[in-house]
Amino acid sequence: MRKWCVCWLVCLLASVVVEAQNVSANKKGREEYEEALRFYREKRYGEALERLDKAEEAGRFAEACFLRADIYNKQKNKETEIEAIEAGLELDSMRYTGYYFFLAEDYMALGNYEKAGFAYEQYLKKDKKQQHAVRARKQRKNCEFALHALATEQKKERELFIAEAGDVYWPSLDITGETILYTALEDGVENIRMLRDGKSQGLNLNTSGNEGTQSLTADGQMMYFTGCGRPDSRGSCDIYVAYRLSDSVWSEPVNLGEPVNTDSWEAQPSISPDGRHLFFASNRSGGRGGSDIWYSVLLRREENGRQVWSEPRLLYFNTGGQEMAPFLHYDGKTLFFASDAYPGMGGMDIYKVDLEEVGEPQNVGITVNTFEDEMGFAVDASGRKGYFASRENGKRNIYRYELEDEFRCGETSYLKLEVTDEEDMRLIPDQVTVQVIGRRDTLALYDGKYVNSEMLVCTPAESILLLSVLKDGYLYYSDTVLVGQADWERPLYRKIVMKKIRTNTSLVLKGIFFEVNDYSLRPESEAELLQLVAFMQRNPNVEIEIAGYTDDSGTDDYNYRLSESRAFEVFKYLFLHRIRKERMTYKGYGKENPVASNDTEEGKAKNRRTEIRVK
Repeated sequence: MRKWCVCWLVCLLASVVVEAQNVSANKKGREEYEEALRFYREKRYGEALERLDKAEEAGRFAEACFLRADIYNKQKNKETEIEAIEAGLELDSMRYTGYYFFLAEDYMALGNYEKAGFAYEQYLKKDKKQQHAVRARKQRKNCEFALHALATEQKKERELFIAEAGDVYWPSLDITGETILYTALEDGVENIRMLRDGKSQGLNLNTSGNEGTQSLTADGQMMYFTGCGRPDSRGSCDIYVAYRLSDSVWSEPVNLGEPVNTDSWEAQPSISPDGRHLFFASNRSGGRGGSDIWYSVLLRREENGRQVWSEPRLLYFNTGGQEMAPFLHYDGKTLFFASDAYPGMGGMDIYKVDLEEVGEPQNVGITVNTFEDEMGFAVDASGRKGYFASRENGKRNIYRYELEDEFRCGETSYLKLEVTDEEDMRLIPDQVTVQVIGRRDTLALYDGKYVNSEMLVCTPAESILLLSVLKDGYLYYSDTVLVGQADWERPLYRKIVMKKIRTNTSLVLKGIFFEVNDYSLRPESEAELLQLVAFMQRNPNVEIEIAGYTDDSGTDDYNYRLSESRAFEVFKYLFLHRIRKERMTYKGYGKENPVASNDTEEGKAKNRRTEIRVK
């Protein structure tokens, strides 16, 4: 496991060797054992094993078995290590009860939960020192959890998704599923690779160091990743951002800097669909354990690509153990993460939480979780397919499977936006804002440092969205989009045509709402009004008329007065936001100039409107 995936490795299988004068063997055995011990300390393990063979020619003794176990542990041979420990305990289980713990750890590492649980129990009963009692009790509970899970859950079929010559892991996708990034171990170095149109390629930002554990914004245009040992890093590993310049080319990575990155270890970022909320793992001070999951909010992006983030805060489910590897789904509320503190299969398991409900984390089950450490989990926008890495035949591959109903996420659709001018030429706007009317939720903010002529926006089901577009020299654009049932396979599409600023060009402000038969602005109008303020600030020479209209209900006098009062409320809002009154006039036109028939309620609603006209 790479150094950015785990900030440190704790060696649980400490060597326990016995000085020669304390061994239960004859003189010849003690002499050979002493030579074996010397070779062991010099890391000459083959010669040490030969001496142990000679030491035991006159009879086996426990200390020789345990030294064999320590050697096999150094050689990473679990099966023979287990055999040696069991042989030693059979010869002397009274003086060396601590080896029950090591035996349990070995069985746990092989996924033999029944024997591991029994060995932990023996350790807790017999060992007087109890140096590892806390972990033994925890792992004993994990054995019970795992045995129950294996007996009651059904492992689902999984599809091999990405396999290469070396290890591949940490899948990440954009909302369309067309761009897939993953981390690959190549000649001992981690690199980020991209799978697109069935072809895999390395990214131009890879270096001779380690880059990986990447996360994409929903539209695939920004990538956050971990870089270790780069020249501008603050700690061992830092979080960086890169902007997509073309299908396969990324900008020079930018270190996020303080307060996200510190002198400690920061890694494994997960960016929200709109690029405004960042989740990551860190072992910085102020946390609850070895590694915790933190989150930060984007404050602004600067011209040089640098980003300013809020002071990170801890998430509620962090423990005294290790939590890491966050993944935020496109629905913006479902978070998956890895932990070794909650009941699981023994190592790091994947868990699910709903950030809006603040509930107990759910283990995602035996299809994904095993006795090994599991990290790097993702779910696509349909909410039905999960992606994860698993070891098979000595290497890690990336698999895909159908999530169980209880772990599925809400299906997330998306809106495709295309911006053109009046001659149908693609246009890159200065700012695009997509908000949910009535909830003040900003779904996307393209602010000139991160923008294209084509954009993707995650859309919640059954909602009304306000689209606001600004471009210097062009009339402010405003429109609404009605989102019905979420359908990931059939995204919505909206073409935005920007009009040059000319005298007498006009625009209906579709995000302005008033109380019924009243001129009081409703709170949900503020999103539109703020964009109108920004338009006036960007174009200081523009003068406008604010025009109010009604339907044909009521008397002419009443409609003129109501429409003028509504126009004045917009005028007043702009004035209070430092738009000079000399640049604005307002007028009520009552039921004049209808844009639809007043014979239907739908037509009446269209006629009740507020417009701006360039004077």
